[in-house]
Amino acid sequence: MSALIDLSSQSADLVAATATRVLALRGPASRPQSAILWSPGLIVTAQDTLEDRTDFEALLPDGKLVSATLVGRDATTDIALLKAETGEGEAWRSAETPRPGALAFLVGRGDHSPLPAMALVSEVGPAWRSMRGGDIDARVALALRHSRRLEGGAAVAADGGLIGMAVTGPRGRTLVIPAATIARVVAVLSDKGYIPHGYLGVSLHPTGQGDGAVIVGVEPEGPAEAAGFLIGDIVTTWNGEPIASVRDVSTRLAQTAIGSTAKIGIQRGGNALDIDARIGERPRR
Repeated sequence: MSALIDLSSQSADLVAATATRVLALRGPASRPQSAILWSPGLIVTAQDTLEDRTDFEALLPDGKLVSATLVGRDATTDIALLKAETGEGEAWRSAETPRPGALAFLVGRGDHSPLPAMALVSEVGPAWRSMRGGDIDARVALALRHSRRLEGGAAVAADGGLIGMAVTGPRGRTLVIPAATIARVVAVLSDKGYIPHGYLGVSLHPTGQGDGAVIVGVEPEGPAEAAGFLIGDIVTTWNGEPIASVRDVSTRLAQTAIGSTAKIGIQRGGNALDIDARIGERPRR
């Protein structure tokens, strides 16, 4: 019995310590969701469930209600960054990548208290690319379906280190956006207010033969036009790697640094050509 009492007390202490850096965020028409006090004045939450507006209310750990303003969003990693008068806060300590079977704690915030949940780490894997093209530093899934109010909350290890941010993945399971990914995205959003994406300036269509992608449109004054691409060209390679589909082109484009040059192989009128194209930044519309 004493062991259970000790475990209960330690869990409550861990939740209480984590809750000092977790808050609730809400807009006029939305239900509250949780958020992480990333650093003094900066708040991180899940962008997919965030209301489509720029001004919010943030319920701080001390119960104070303050205004929060959107800095920027990155749909590819499901991260939104906001700023608010949060006061000082203790810095996060990042956790090591957890092992499958390890305990993890989710901590969000309700109107009157922290919202905790406990789960096993059910899957751990290497870096991966989201369906929207975002680079996620590690795949971490929990054996839990969390409530809507826990979305955007902190996932911490048993030692209190921050694993990352809780988001809803496929089939409702809980995924964790790692702290390393958050740090990288926050740095760019703080600087630019958005995440730059590579841009070639072509419209593509499958060839119907299972290999390559045919160019069906070239945008005026875009990188592709400047490099000499033509409608009807079939993209076959990217920096020597074969292209099998339109998705392959999108993947290679996302992996190529803005401002760098890609050697793109094409078929034109039965002839194989290589074209050097300087990758631009996708225009913001």
